[in-house]
Amino acid sequence: MKTNTDRPSELARWLLPVFLLAVIGGILIYAKDEVDRRLARAGGAWLIHHDSLPDWFPAGFKGQLSTLQTIPSRVSLQSIRWREETTRELLKNPWVATVDRIERTATGIGFDGQFHRPSVGVRCDGGWLLVDGIGKVIDFQEGDFLGEEWRIPEYIPEQGVMHRFDPGQLVGGTEFAELLSLTGILWQDRVFDRVPGFIREIAATRDSVGERMWRFHTSVGIPLHWGRAPASGAPKVSTTEQKLMCLRQVLEVRDRLQKTQDVQGISLCSGAEPLVTEQW
Repeated sequence: MKTNTDRPSELARWLLPVFLLAVIGGILIYAKDEVDRRLARAGGAWLIHHDSLPDWFPAGFKGQLSTLQTIPSRVSLQSIRWREETTRELLKNPWVATVDRIERTATGIGFDGQFHRPSVGVRCDGGWLLVDGIGKVIDFQEGDFLGEEWRIPEYIPEQGVMHRFDPGQLVGGTEFAELLSLTGILWQDRVFDRVPGFIREIAATRDSVGERMWRFHTSVGIPLHWGRAPASGAPKVSTTEQKLMCLRQVLEVRDRLQKTQDVQGISLCSGAEPLVTEQW
C-alpha cells in the first residue's frame, strides 16, 4: 500500500525525464538554429579577402578570382560531402593549384592552399594573358601596360598582338617553348624575386639564319642579350649556367649601370664575362 509520503518521490521520477527531454529539445533547437545561421552566412556570395592572398597578387585585381564567390550556388552546404564538393569547385578555378584545408568559420568558409603564379605576361587583344610556367593561361588583365605588382616581365609575340585565349588554354609553338624555357631558368634562379622590376620585358629577334635571339629590356634602359633560348635546337656559344653567371654579375652592378649613358647593350652569351656590345 502506497502512502502520501511516496507521492513526491514518484512525481519527481516522472518529472525528471520530462525536464531532461525539454532541456535536450531546447539544445537541439538552438543547435539547429545555429547551423542554419552558419549555413546562411556561408551561403550567398562569398567575400574574398585580398589580405589573405599571396603577396605578389595585385590588390584590387579580380579576374577569374571573382568566380570563387559563386561556389555556394553550386554546392549543398548541408551535404555530408560538402568539403569534397567545395574542394572540387575550388580546383576548377584557374588560380587555385592545391587545396590543403577547408573549414567552416563564424562568418563563412575559408580554405588554405596554393595559387598558380604567372611567369610572364603575353600581349594580346585588349590586354595581357597571364601565363604560367607550362604555357597555360591563368587569367587576363586588360590595359596597355602590365601591372608592375605582378613582378613578371612582358612579352610581345613575334606576330604582334595575338588573340585572347581563355583561362586553361595553352599557348603553344616553338616561339613559346623557347620563351618559357628562358623564363623557367630565370624563375629557378629567383631573378624576378631578388630584383623585382629589373627585367621588364623579354623580346626576340632573328639572326641571319633565322634563329631567335633573345634579349631582356631592363629598368636601367640597357638591353641584356641572352642569345639562344635553352629550348632552341641551334648551336650555342655559351652554356645556360655561363649566361646566368654573367647575368648575376650585371645584377650586382645595376646601380652603377643606371648612371651610365654610353652603354648600348650587354652580351651575356659571349663567354664567362658580360661584354658591352652594340644594341641588337
